[in-house]
Amino acid sequence: MIRVLHVARAALAGPLALAAAALLAGGGPAAAEVTTLDQGALVVSQQGKTARVEEFSMDQNGDTLVVRAQSRVAAGPRADQPPDKVMSLEVGALDFTLVRYASQQVLGPDTLKRGIETTPGDTTCMIYRELNNHGVGDRVAMPPGRLYVLDPPLFTTFNFIARSLQGQTFESRPIGVLVLGTPDTFVVATITDQGAESIRWGSRPVAARKWLIADQATRFTIWVAPDGRLLRLRQADAGILVERRAPPVKRHAPAPKRPGGPAR
Repeated sequence: MIRVLHVARAALAGPLALAAAALLAGGGPAAAEVTTLDQGALVVSQQGKTARVEEFSMDQNGDTLVVRAQSRVAAGPRADQPPDKVMSLEVGALDFTLVRYASQQVLGPDTLKRGIETTPGDTTCMIYRELNNHGVGDRVAMPPGRLYVLDPPLFTTFNFIARSLQGQTFESRPIGVLVLGTPDTFVVATITDQGAESIRWGSRPVAARKWLIADQATRFTIWVAPDGRLLRLRQADAGILVERRAPPVKRHAPAPKRPGGPAR
């Protein structure tokens, strides 16, 4: 179920830095009319305590869909610091085919950059890893079909998965996932539709679809709104709960008091 195929390796000392800088600064496809499809924040809790906040956006720019996220610590002495992990993902707007991925994470004094580059019609991709401006690039064989990227501690990819499957009906289906780590691994996971479930999101109930995403080692349960937005994710084994931040409740102004009082 899990395999990594190393086809070629090349020293890297600059190309990833340039690609990541362009993506993370908001670069990507040439300027076109940009339509924002989704944006918001995911609040990540572990063992009942808020741990991180992840802001995200999903924009369509011509025939390209651009997903961005930035994650920061939500509590403790580092809570007021800038995001320590950011990412940008480019896929085809019609078929959600992976085009490019870049992320950057600050780990104390170290900076880790990850990147993926694909070529249309090719069966391989380049996967880059750079630590403090020194790294390597591996050309690896890609599994058939659509490929998703998981890059801990980010969860925005699950929102993208939900969006890409919006409107589809299935009992279960496989998906290809590239998990970035040490080592990077290609995983075949299975999504199982567990039916509709009403959950409370913010101040109101929502009729959500409940999906189980699992491989041999990990299980995620997600709840998806009818329009394809991820509302909630739970990884029970790790005690992780991720919830989309709900919009503030609109409070109605009290009715004005009538002037005067009872006649005497």
